[in-house]
Amino acid sequence: MTVTAFQRQMKEGIQLLANLPVKELIRYAIVGLTLNSLGYMVYLLVTSFGVSPLMTVTIFYPLSVLAGYFAHRRHTFRHKSQGLEGTVLVRYILVYVAGYLINASLLEILYQQMGYPHQLVQILAIFMVAAFFFVAMKLFVFRKANLAAASS
Repeated sequence: MTVTAFQRQMKEGIQLLANLPVKELIRYAIVGLTLNSLGYMVYLLVTSFGVSPLMTVTIFYPLSVLAGYFAHRRHTFRHKSQGLEGTVLVRYILVYVAGYLINASLLEILYQQMGYPHQLVQILAIFMVAAFFFVAMKLFVFRKANLAAASS
């Protein structure tokens, strides 16, 4: 590799890092950690009463979807819609359905079929689904606000 090629790659890498939405990632992490910490405590409590892990996730998932919609719309992505705006909400629900399917699949495969402890599988699922959610919300759900912010 030549010095010029190395310098070009370094500049491209620095530019890529400069374009990362760091403030949104920080806000996303704060909102996500708060909501997921509360959700995980509820998960542990409910499963301790003998409710199956999959049933627990199924019951509480819609509540976390609604809480996350309002928190991420307002705090993370600072989207200007008010209330339950149709298009944004539909996109948000589609992303959360995909996230639920990822979560349920991880529980089915890693817990039910492979025998890993459901508590650990759920922690893994939280992080995997969170990464998926950030990208999907940034590029699909709240994209109008992001495009407007990028052009100003």
